[in-house]
Amino acid sequence: NSIQSEQIEAKVLYKLIQDDVEDFYIVDIREPDQVGHGEIFHLNLVTITRGYLEFKIENQIKNKNSRIIVYCCTGKRGTLAAKTLNNMGYTNVSSLKGGIRQWVADGYPLDTVYGEMFVK
Repeated sequence: NSIQSEQIEAKVLYKLIQDDVEDFYIVDIREPDQVGHGEIFHLNLVTITRGYLEFKIENQIKNKNSRIIVYCCTGKRGTLAAKTLNNMGYTNVSSLKGGIRQWVADGYPLDTVYGEMFVK
């Protein structure tokens, strides 16, 4: 029962989403005002602020062997959240390296109230 916690590059996450072969969750731990600027589109997107992660995650993702990719703005809180999930018994957790800022900087789209947008 190995525990895995690593960082995943934006290009790898984008390919996972596009290929749509593997089941996984994306967990957005940003604050509501940050989420309002746009998010990474995925059907299994779970939005829980970092402050409520420990309280709410087990109701949202019951299978502790599920693949989970956590992200925040810059990657710092995402890394801490991934470690927290590992400590809670989740076995396959990654955090998005550089957070959503790196995702945008690498040219990947955001899902917004206006639809899919690319930020230049």
